[in-house]
This record gives sequence, C-alpha cells and structure tokens, in this order.
Amino acid sequence: MNQNQVVEVYMAKQGQIVQSYLITLVDGTGSMSNEYEAVIKAHQDVFSYLGNQKMDYQWEQDLYSFTPFRSAGSGNISKTFKSIFQKLLNQTYPSNITFLFVSDGQEHFQIDEIKTMIDQVKKNYLIQFISVAVGDSFPSQISNTLRNEIHNQNSSCPAVFKVNRKHQSFEVLHKEFYEIFQEVKKQLDVQNKHFEVNQPVFQTLVQEQPSILVAPNEPFYRKVDQQSVPLIIEDETIQPTDDPVNISKLISNSVEKELIITASDPQHDYKQGFSKISELGQKILDNAKFDNKDLEIKKQASSQIYLANNISEGNLDLKKNEKEMTDLQKDIRNPIKLIEYVEKNAQEIDQIEWTQNKAKLRMQGQFNNTKLGCYVKSKTTQKELDLIESIWSITTEGLNNHKKVIQRDPQCNLNTLLIDLKTLLDHQLLKIFDKQSMSELQEKHLIILKELNDTLKDMNSLILKKDKVKINEVLQLIEKRAKPIDENNINQTGAIFDYTDEFAFLPKSLQTLIRDDEDELEKMIVIIFDENQSMENEIQAAKSIYLQVFSGLNQNLRIEISWSNGQFSLLEDQQQKYGSLLAIFQKLDPNYNLKNKCISLCIVTDGKTDYGSLHKATKEIKQNQYLIKLIYVTVGSYLKNYLEGVILSKFQNREVKGKPIIKVIPRTISNKFETQQALNKSTTVPKIDQQFIKVFDDILAIIQKDKKPQLLQNQY
Repeated sequence: MNQNQVVEVYMAKQGQIVQSYLITLVDGTGSMSNEYEAVIKAHQDVFSYLGNQKMDYQWEQDLYSFTPFRSAGSGNISKTFKSIFQKLLNQTYPSNITFLFVSDGQEHFQIDEIKTMIDQVKKNYLIQFISVAVGDSFPSQISNTLRNEIHNQNSSCPAVFKVNRKHQSFEVLHKEFYEIFQEVKKQLDVQNKHFEVNQPVFQTLVQEQPSILVAPNEPFYRKVDQQSVPLIIEDETIQPTDDPVNISKLISNSVEKELIITASDPQHDYKQGFSKISELGQKILDNAKFDNKDLEIKKQASSQIYLANNISEGNLDLKKNEKEMTDLQKDIRNPIKLIEYVEKNAQEIDQIEWTQNKAKLRMQGQFNNTKLGCYVKSKTTQKELDLIESIWSITTEGLNNHKKVIQRDPQCNLNTLLIDLKTLLDHQLLKIFDKQSMSELQEKHLIILKELNDTLKDMNSLILKKDKVKINEVLQLIEKRAKPIDENNINQTGAIFDYTDEFAFLPKSLQTLIRDDEDELEKMIVIIFDENQSMENEIQAAKSIYLQVFSGLNQNLRIEISWSNGQFSLLEDQQQKYGSLLAIFQKLDPNYNLKNKCISLCIVTDGKTDYGSLHKATKEIKQNQYLIKLIYVTVGSYLKNYLEGVILSKFQNREVKGKPIIKVIPRTISNKFETQQALNKSTTVPKIDQQFIKVFDDILAIIQKDKKPQLLQNQY
C-alpha cells in the first residue's frame, strides 16, 4: 500500500440478533479415550438447553451419535464434512450455522473432495467455524483450511480454543472443556445477515480484494481519495470511527485472519501479510483516541503490532508446526502471552545482520508499543519495566544496534545516521508523552531522564560539529551513553534528589511534567530528630533551639518527629511508636493536607546509627507522591562527607534546583575538654546553641520565602 494512502475505519451498525444452529463434531478415534467422556459431559452441561436446535456427532470413518465412544483406529475428516454438507443441502436448517470441531490429531483430509460442496453451502448459510484443540498434535493446517474455506459469518469469532494434554483427572478435564464451551456458547448469538455498502471496502487489513458486503457490528476500512463519496449502509450514511475498541478489533481480526491463511497454506508469504498489518495497523492506531480506561485495549493492539513488526522485519519466523500455530491463535488476544511468544522465539539480537534501516525499524516498533502502554521487560529480571525505564532500555539497545551498523559498514554516512537517530528519538518521545501520562516521577526516573537528555545533547553536539564526524567520536558517544541504569545502584544513593532543570533536550511536554509545582503550594516543615545514642550530646540543644526559632510558624505548617532505635514517634507523643515514617504521614495527612504541601523534610542526624534505614524511610515518603525538599542538618563531618560525595557524583557541582541542602553543625572532640562547662566557656569553639540558631534561622527563611529558594553560598 502507498505510504501516503489515506484510510478511514468504520464500524458497521448492529443487526438483528439470532441464535446460530450448533453442529458439534467430536473426534471418536482411540487417541481421544482419556478426554472423550469429559468432552461429552461438558457439552451436555452447556448445550442441552438448545434441544433440537443442534446436531451432535462423533466422527471417525463415518458419523455416529455421541455415545457409546467408538475408539476407532482412524478417521476421515473429508467424509465427515461431506456427510454434514449433504444434510445442509438436502434439508432445511436455520440460515446461521456454527461448527464446533473437536480433535486431537491428523486424520484423512483433502479439501478438493469437499470444495464444491463448501461453495454451495456458503450460498445458503452464514457459517462460523470454531475448533477445540486437544493436546499439541491438533491438526492445525486442516482446521485452518476448513476455517478459511467455510467461515463467512464474522471476523471476530475466535478460531481455536485449546486443552493441554497433561493426563488430568476427569474433573479437571471437565472443568476445562466446560469453560471453553461456555465461551463458544457466547458466540451462538449472531447477526442474522450481512449489510451491503455503496462502495468497495475491506474487512481486514490483509484482505486482497474489496467487498461490498460487511458483517454487522464489525469494523472495516476503505481507501480514501479526493473523489470519495459518503459511505452508506442500507440507506444510512455512517461516519468514520476513531474509537480504540473498534480499531483494536480491526487489528485483531486482521492478525487472526493472517494466521489462519498462514496455517492453511504452507506456500503463503506471511511476511508480506504481516508487513501490511504492521504498516497500516500502526497508521490507524496513531489516529485512535485512547484514554486511561483503554489501557488493556492499547496493550492488546500494541502487542499484535509488535508481533507483526517482528515477523515483517525478519526477526521472527513462523515455523508453522501444529503446536506453534495453535498456541499462537489461541493467545492472539492475550498481550502478555503474545509478547512472551515473540521474545521467546524471535531471532537473538546478536545474530541479526544489522543495517541502519533494521535498527531504525526495531527502535520505532518498540517505541510504538511503549507509546500504547506495552512496555519492554528487564533483560535481567524479566519483569515489565515502567514507561521511563522502557524508554531508556529501548534507547540503549538502539544505540548498541547502531554501533553494530557502523562496525559492519565503517564507510556509512555518520552524519546522516546521527541525524536520523536523533530525529527518531525526538519524534518518538514527543508521540509517547502526547499519548502517555505519568502519575509520579521517582528519583530513578529523573536520573534516567537526565541521562536521556545528555545523550540527545551529545548527539546534537556531533551533528552541529563543523568538522566531519569521525567514527571513533560516534562509537565513544555510544560507549559512554548506552549503559543500563541499575535500579540497585540508584536505591543505594545516600540522598534523595529532586527535580533539576537540566532537561532542555527533552520534549517540552515532558519538561513541564518534570518541572516542580512548588510555587503554587503552601510550604511547611517536617523535622526528624535523630535521638539515638550517638547524638546524645547534641540532640537536646537541637530540639530546644528549633522550637524557639520556629515558635512563630503556624502549628499547621510544622511537624516534629523523633527517630530512635529504628522507630518513629511524634515529638509531642513519644509513647506512640510507628514502624515507618510513612505511617506518620498517612495518619497526619487528613489534618495537615500533606499531599498538597511543599514539604521541607529536615533531618538532624550524624548518620552514625543505621542511616540506611532512615534514608529508606525517607525515600518511601517520596515514592508515595509527597513533594519533598530535603534539608540535612549534619552533626559532625561523617554524614556531611558522604552526602557531598554523592551530590558531586549526581550534580557535578552544578548549582541547580533540587540539590539537597546541607547544613553542618561541627562536632568537637570531647576529650579536649574535661567538662561540658569547660566546653561552653571555650572561646575557640562556636557554642552549639549559636550554631543551631544560625542553621534554623536559615531554614525558617527558606520556608517563609514566597519564591522558590535559591541555593545559598554556605550550603556546603
């Protein structure tokens, strides 16, 4: 299809609902001996209400009633359907038929033996064809040939269900068949006829020839040009749809149809079919209007496009064996199973002979899935990553794949490669954050976004370079930037770092998301006093001076907390202990409206008693969507030196918003003075009260400022 071809998706109106006449054909050969009784019992439990509005047969060389089980040595599928077709052609039955075909293995079948009869039957009936596969030797090619030739009712009817063969008990088997038959039962309410449209349309993305008939309540599309006229169904003009449910349904129907054709015809060029789904499916998905309630629909559609992308790009070969095709059809609407299938069976990335186009298409496909909420998995834990993590994983993999392109073809145009790569990243990031929203940004996300920003910045610098870009410059850029961000390393940092302004190369929409909204929020302080033994010489002074300095601040804008022996308590009620800082926040939130405040979280500590637990407790607050600005009042140099080292590694000594504030209270060596009285009389050591007064005066000024505080010169 022409890349610029405009298409419109429509949804056919609802028709009259009628009940389809059920014809059940159960394999009566000996290999079904373990499952047969459970099949029949489940069938009776579900479908007995139909009375004489159904036909029930077991088949082998001929047709027989359900009981007794024949346990025949072989069967003849061609003869089975010839007998059924003769009944349909010679007698009068309802015009809507559903075939339910249950089997576990290959038997004689030649489509040529019944093709003429199929054509005759389809003139008189609208037919659904549904298979139930028992075990891994189910005749997928035969059943899909029958589905492709016989089925003419609607595209969204499932093609196959499956029961795994694990030597289960009768009860387990009965339950599995019962649940499948309940799903089949839902398919028996069908539309009584097809509608005629006033111009050619396509009911799937892989349909070769257009039609003027459409199934009611099913999606379809048409190609649009300047001469296109309004689309009319039975004297009623209909409008195009951008409903994600309808568009997702069209993609699902198309993928399932391509799998049916692929399984039924060994010579079929399935890569061409999936290429059409990949190209056209992505185009119509981009026009769909998704919202938050459509998450599962997005995941289903994007996983199917992901499958189509990998097949069309040559990363995934369909082996077309019975088990693979059956499992793939069974799981075609299950995004988790579908992605697992692709990742398990796709060609290893290291084995691909990368070209720039292949690397570009892979990144583009992965970003398209991410845009729709279908995120990649961690290569180490196999757990699904979140949006920001997925973006970075795709970016680093894409950079490494482009590195292989350069190594494979050192003479490639490096400037063009960089421009194309940066354009792709810029374009996809814009699209992703136009479609996706973030409920919260954690510290790890900000670190990733900073790395992403710096990667784009480095690429831009090379692109704007006056001299010719050298191969070693590009490889060095990739080597420097294409590294995974280890969450374990992130969580081991010594401080919680808030938002920074250094995201200039990211989309404006994302910069707005990152930018702090503290200007509009009321400011308050939550102070934590470390009352462990190592702080016994300083903590009383800290508490008394704090209460003195902050006495004028409204009580609703300050909270005092004690931390001792791994537990937290409110300073005003130290009898009540809390195992976590979050528990205190959650208790006080209704009275203090904490989630709508900009909280300066001040920690007075020397860091010598289980600082890791205190740090973890503080991170938990931030992860629960409280807006936290960290202020450390470090007693002595122990924690100060550690925090400054971490800050230097994160911010490279830049004065940017979000840098934690560190205030230092020097700690004297007690053995220089015989008594506390001697210490107090010393003229060379600043009195501790005076130090705390200065520090808390500075912090109060920050809380009371109307504007966001600028970093002060004495923060270190």
